[in-house]
Amino acid sequence: MKCLIADDEPLILKDIHRTAKKVLGENTEFFLAENSDEALGIIKKENESGTGIKIAFLDIEMPFISGLEVAKKIQEISPKTNIIFVTGHGKYALDVLEMYVSGFIMKPVNEKSMKKAIENLRYPIPSLSIKCFGHFEIFFGDTPVNFKRTQCKEIVAYLVDKKGALVSEDELRFLLWSENEDSEKKKRYIRNIISDIRLAFKSCGVDDVIINNNKSFYCINKEKISCDYFDYLEGNKNITDEEKASYMEQYPWAEI
Repeated sequence: MKCLIADDEPLILKDIHRTAKKVLGENTEFFLAENSDEALGIIKKENESGTGIKIAFLDIEMPFISGLEVAKKIQEISPKTNIIFVTGHGKYALDVLEMYVSGFIMKPVNEKSMKKAIENLRYPIPSLSIKCFGHFEIFFGDTPVNFKRTQCKEIVAYLVDKKGALVSEDELRFLLWSENEDSEKKKRYIRNIISDIRLAFKSCGVDDVIINNNKSFYCINKEKISCDYFDYLEGNKNITDEEKASYMEQYPWAEI
């Protein structure tokens, strides 16, 4: 997820950034702007990239163009960006209310006020979730993720089943073709599948779901997804015997 923080006071900008990292996590990509022009430039660039800024923390009293005017322009450029105003002046509350933004935080910013704003976003941030018990499926929000090749989903399922352990290209090749032929064509095909998976996840705004320590070993990045199987293994989810028996039911190699 991408987040913009705009404030013309460098120390306050750093303070908001520090608090936002604690609340949103290290996996959030932050963009910092010290004026309205920088903020709008970032919004335009990231919107054109296809992923866009999901949350924008804006100071109201910025030079040249106020945060209120910046917010109006953001709403035109990127209507689904959640705008949260951060200000030291309560007099702007009515103006903010009339703009139907996601939040209004008084300075100095603390974790409690920021968490409350994040929990009540006008446009909730979809997340990448994986369902293993029953028919294996990958969702972004409530929508199944579509892949270019049918083998992509099975490769993701296999990496999830390995719980973050490294898997070799040879093992993935054997998974798909059940043979030991080590042809250059099949190596390229495996790498193309991995590339397609990454592109599908990137189109959802999530990078680095699949990691590799070199060209021939891959693993799932557990920090980037929510998964019912991982929740179960960590003791955070109760699973019935019937659900256990249906683990990744479309894949004969999958066993609980």
